Amino acid sequence: MSNEKSGLEKFKLNYTSRVQKKIEEVFNFYGKNSCDLIEPMKYSSLNGGKYIRSLLVYATGATLGINEEFLDQPAIAIELTHAYTLIHDDLPCMDDDEIRRGAPSCHIAFSESSAILAGDALQSLAFQILSQKKYSQISSETQLNWVNFFSDTIGLCGVAGGQFLDLSINNRNVELKELEKIYMLKTGKLIAPCIMLPYMLDNRYPDKTIEILELGLTLGLCFQIKDDLLGYTSSSERLGKTKNKDELRNQPNYVNILGVDEANKKLQEQKERYYTKLKNLGFNNTILAEISEYIFDREF
Repeated sequence: MSNEKSGLEKFKLNYTSRVQKKIEEVFNFYGKNSCDLIEPMKYSSLNGGKYIRSLLVYATGATLGINEEFLDQPAIAIELTHAYTLIHDDLPCMDDDEIRRGAPSCHIAFSESSAILAGDALQSLAFQILSQKKYSQISSETQLNWVNFFSDTIGLCGVAGGQFLDLSINNRNVELKELEKIYMLKTGKLIAPCIMLPYMLDNRYPDKTIEILELGLTLGLCFQIKDDLLGYTSSSERLGKTKNKDELRNQPNYVNILGVDEANKKLQEQKERYYTKLKNLGFNNTILAEISEYIFDREF
């Protein structure tokens, strides 16, 4: 049997290594004259994440034939923003979780105030990276579009709004439609830029903007339903975070509303919708399709 890695495995290794290195370079450059706040920022950004969102950025770029160097800024910005959301999610006033990626959460490893400020600084740094004029081939208009779109997706009508609504449904019954809206905001709105920001570099932009946005949002919904299922079917050690956390704090999710079997059916339905959208865009049989399958099949 050959030990040669598959194309997907090579892609994952290559671009996981790339984005880690790029994030380290960012911290080395922007943190060289900074205070110790840089330490919890590093801790939460470089401590063993799967870098799924940046893999989606590079996979979309590869599918569209975009130079990988032009994808580094959105990949870094999205990963830094994701790290900020995880830091804040784990806080006692939010999801109150002491474990993240198999290690103490940021507020446990440092302090609650350090965690809050580290999250704030990561978000600010993400926009600094995204707006930096680095390549003449990327127009100022494209970078302004990046910043405008990304700020919308993580703010009031995106991730922050979704987290607010998520906290508001603790200890009460909700309809699946309401939960789906929350998932679209808190998860889908941070997955969508992984596909949309690379697409903004394509000469066909903005012709397929609606289709690309719907593709990303559908993938985000699938991602969150899969997370719900893993929370019930995997272990805390495997997940790197507390198992059944939603059940422990009486937080509605797909599994505790529908049960494992019906939640799986809903996931399959959304996957079929996603692959139909992928095919309609001509993105089937691409590395983006392979990375999507990896997301669906993951075990943690």
